[in-house]
Amino acid sequence: MRPKVPLVSAADAASTVVDNFKPLELYETVPTSVPINQHTYALRVHGDSMVSDTGDSFPEGSILIVEPEMEARPGDYVIAMNDANETTFKQLVKDGGDLYLKPLNTRYPIKRLDGSHVIGVVREFTKRFR
Repeated sequence: MRPKVPLVSAADAASTVVDNFKPLELYETVPTSVPINQHTYALRVHGDSMVSDTGDSFPEGSILIVEPEMEARPGDYVIAMNDANETTFKQLVKDGGDLYLKPLNTRYPIKRLDGSHVIGVVREFTKRFR
C-alpha cells in the first residue's frame, strides 16, 4: 500500500505543520510513491506560472508532494514563502552568488529570493482529473 499525505491549501502550507505520525482527519489525503517523513504534505498547483511549452510543466490542478525537511538546491522545484506569509511554487536557480525563484512560464518575471525563504522541496507531482 502506498503511503498517503494530507493535501493542504497554500495558506495552510505557510502556517500548518503537518504530522504524518499523528494524522488529523481535517485533510483529504493523496497517495505518493516517494518515501515520506513526518511533515511531508501535498499541495495543489494554482495558476499558470509553472506551465511551459518545453521540458517540465506543472498545469493548474497538478498535485505536488512537498518535503519541508529537505534542503533545497539550485535546480529544485520549491515552495517559497514571502514576508506576507504568501506561498509560491517556482524553480530555485542560482546566478553568480544569488538565488532566484524562476517561473517556467516566460510571461512571468524571475525574482530574487530576497524577502522569501524556501519552505519545501517538491519531490513528486501528479495530475488528478476527478
